[in-house]
Amino acid sequence: MKQRFLLLFTCLSSLCFAQKDTLLIPEEEEDYSQYNNVVEAPTKRYCSSKILGISPSKLISFGYDYIAPHDITAGAISGFLENSSTVNSASGMRIAANFPVISNTKWLINLGVNWWETNYSFKEADKLTHPLLKSMNDNGLRTSGINATVFKPFNEFWFSVVQISGDFNGDYKANQFPNGNQIKYSVSALYGKKKHDRVQLAFGISRTYRAGGQAYFPIMMYNYTAPNKKWGIEALLPARANFRYTLNARNLLLAGFELEGNAYRLNNMMESTPGIGFGSLELKRSELRPRITYEFGLYKFIWLSIQAGYRINYNYNVDDGDFYRSTGSDKPYTFENTLRNALYTNISINLVSP
Repeated sequence: MKQRFLLLFTCLSSLCFAQKDTLLIPEEEEDYSQYNNVVEAPTKRYCSSKILGISPSKLISFGYDYIAPHDITAGAISGFLENSSTVNSASGMRIAANFPVISNTKWLINLGVNWWETNYSFKEADKLTHPLLKSMNDNGLRTSGINATVFKPFNEFWFSVVQISGDFNGDYKANQFPNGNQIKYSVSALYGKKKHDRVQLAFGISRTYRAGGQAYFPIMMYNYTAPNKKWGIEALLPARANFRYTLNARNLLLAGFELEGNAYRLNNMMESTPGIGFGSLELKRSELRPRITYEFGLYKFIWLSIQAGYRINYNYNVDDGDFYRSTGSDKPYTFENTLRNALYTNISINLVSP
């Protein structure tokens, strides 16, 4: 018995001392000098599409535009004498949606849809004799379409912007499907530099209908925020420009102007007046809108925009067809109209980007 106990004690002692010796073996230290020659791969930086302090982009917008009473005179055409009347109001919904479909450091692509309408209410509608005025009263004017904006940064300073839109413009009713001959498209391309997070400057060219007829303009984009971040400039000339004053992060005041315009194919007017003698009449509408805008946050990303200004008529004449009218062209319009200036207001509720 004693021999067995002695043998067991000897075995346990050997195991304990063996484990102790194993634990006392020092760990091999890592030689960090082997990483001294490792070079980090360079990271290319790209500029963003916005600057600090700029007014928030509208993802979804529901608005209503109202123009106060004003006079209009439609010129003589094909046996119809000149006819004057008073417009009690010109008003309509303005709906737009714009969403990013690709958004990363190298590309920003937005797709959007829009619906704008102008409904005319005349003072003595039953006494209208001119086909244009009757069509305005019965049908109004509408624009519906799609658009795309591509922002491409090349590095942390240089970038390009391309905008493309296709719209149905005409005197079709809200419940009437537009015709293919009412499609108009516009294209703009810019190349510029973002000097730092408070300045963007770019130059380019645009094919547009903002002046009423088809036209080509050099364009300039300039966005600036002062060092104190209280005021700035947001401009895409000659289309629009605003001086911006920031009351706080959720209250903005804007003062500036916008040039609005388009060409509208008058299909309903021509169909209701078969003897008019033209087959592709288009209203070349363009107006300058000096204005003051107050924008503020209602709740989180929901903002309200209230705008008031003066609508100054630039073009409201009718041509036979869609063509480029060069500067200084002496080609007469099919008939010319006179639209008086008027006060206007616009209010919209918007879902803005973060």
